[in-house]
Amino acid sequence: MFLQNFLVALPLFCIIGLGYVFARFKVVSIEIGNTLSKFSFTVTIPILLFRLMSDLPKLPAPNWLIGVAFFGSCFIVFAIGYFIGRKFLHLDRDGQTIFGMAGVFSNNIQLGVPLAISLLGKESLPSIAVIFSLNGFLMWTLATIAIELGRNKNPSLLKTFIKGTSATIRNPIVIGIVLGAVWGLTRLTLPAPAQKAVDLLANSAAPIALFAVGVGLTQYRITSNLRITSAVTILKLGVQPFVVMVLCHLIGLNLEETKAACLLACLPVGVNVYIMSQEFHTMQGETANALLITTALASFTVPMTLTIFGLT
Repeated sequence: MFLQNFLVALPLFCIIGLGYVFARFKVVSIEIGNTLSKFSFTVTIPILLFRLMSDLPKLPAPNWLIGVAFFGSCFIVFAIGYFIGRKFLHLDRDGQTIFGMAGVFSNNIQLGVPLAISLLGKESLPSIAVIFSLNGFLMWTLATIAIELGRNKNPSLLKTFIKGTSATIRNPIVIGIVLGAVWGLTRLTLPAPAQKAVDLLANSAAPIALFAVGVGLTQYRITSNLRITSAVTILKLGVQPFVVMVLCHLIGLNLEETKAACLLACLPVGVNVYIMSQEFHTMQGETANALLITTALASFTVPMTLTIFGLT
């Protein structure tokens, strides 16, 4: 079962490796990688999700309790990471927050979408749509509140909530999901030329996003902060999938929903965590390390985790 899952996921990670090699040998530049990443985030992945979500009426209705399992694990593991950062790694409050976020904020979009479709099929779409639509809003809001609580004893929670809600509404991923679901409910079909254009862009989403991930990884270097990086890796690739699995069983989610939640939980650290570290001016090197190492390890740990949990 591990070999089967590994071979299904391997081509996706090979594309990441290809992007890394091309950038390392200066065949493509970092600027090209950044442009491809922006293009995939704002155009191809939203269109892919639009196409998939337009078939939503043909699929079972999403169980919103999957959000309780997935984001419940995020809050639990974030709290564990925050405690470890303070008690054992002696980080300041900003560092504790970024350390905790690195343990729960996955690369859901660029890697999660292709892997979910390859490993789980379209049946996982309602479940992953629930998580995708809430992930950025909840994670950024959690991080911002935690940072503000550390810096300011009276943070404006309402202002933070409004800012997070506004960013979520304008998120291209969320727009693609919502428009696709609405279009699907109309039971209409696109004109043939428009459908062909959608198919061409949607089919390019996974390779463009994964290649951009590989190019982007060349910006990061392994530094001496391996103690912190190792702790993040254990939290992200080990602890969070286990906590999600437990919560899925406690809540009573079915097999397909449990597969989707666990797959997204065992993904590597997302680039948003590195953006957070830059935004709050803390732990940039450690976060870059974690992003690079967890992405390299995920080609083995993702299929291994699904196999160990019996989610095949």
